[in-house]
Amino acid sequence: MTDEPRHHFIEANRLRHHVAEWEGTGPVVLLCHGFLEHARVWDFVAPRLVAGGFHPYALDWRGHGDSEWIGRGGYYHFADYVADLAGIVRWLGGRVVLVAHSMGAAAALLYAGTEPDRVSSLVLVDATGPPDQDPTGAPARFRSWLDDLIRVGERARPTLTLDEAAARLHERFPAFGPAIARHVALHGTRPSDGGRAWKFDPRHQTTSPQPYYVRQARAFWEAVAARVLYVGGADSTLRVLQADLDERLAILGAERIDIPRCGHHPHLEAPDVFADHVIDFVRRQDG
Repeated sequence: MTDEPRHHFIEANRLRHHVAEWEGTGPVVLLCHGFLEHARVWDFVAPRLVAGGFHPYALDWRGHGDSEWIGRGGYYHFADYVADLAGIVRWLGGRVVLVAHSMGAAAALLYAGTEPDRVSSLVLVDATGPPDQDPTGAPARFRSWLDDLIRVGERARPTLTLDEAAARLHERFPAFGPAIARHVALHGTRPSDGGRAWKFDPRHQTTSPQPYYVRQARAFWEAVAARVLYVGGADSTLRVLQADLDERLAILGAERIDIPRCGHHPHLEAPDVFADHVIDFVRRQDG
């Protein structure tokens, strides 16, 4: 059972963003979801944070959930996510605890290195960013990007039932129980043509043209002033993509916790355990 949040729609970086709020007192915690997901994946963590003495909010990244899609001719770059986050953090008072998952963790890290004084604590959930990539592969990525943009532009938006959406999520993430898969599917789709359609902009399903360079990202990591906690899933399949994770966490001076019997979504698979780790970490920083 989850507590229903309040909903806000604010303008940040010239886009309309949806932010969910669970009423609480204490430090503001901003929860940032991962790729193709939405703010309501935090429904099982946020009430526990309220009980622990925090005031949680959760955003929908641009082109996700109930936030606005970018306009004609636009695209989704990590610099855009950073600018959006800067506006949302200011709307929340100017300084927050950031808790961010997967793609959201990569964006939150860049933001924390860009405006370090505005992040009091940073919790990275099962990701720090993609593996290092070779710049010589950039032309091929650009070609794939162009092909994908044409493909997505020509494709009709498919519809599906809620049961089908939940089944797809469960197939992709087997650690999701039926109730979790259905909850994520319910809030990740909207009614459309007698069925339902995913809320995310299909342009997210294209190859990003910009390779990820660890040499560049490292400059952001070194600029992070907040104390950092990394919470991974002990059974996460992303481990094979994070061969240099220990080195990255050392640069960040991060603490590390791996939650047993969890995959890529410890905040959904073990929300009470996850929330307890976050509460303990932030309290120790404040103390």
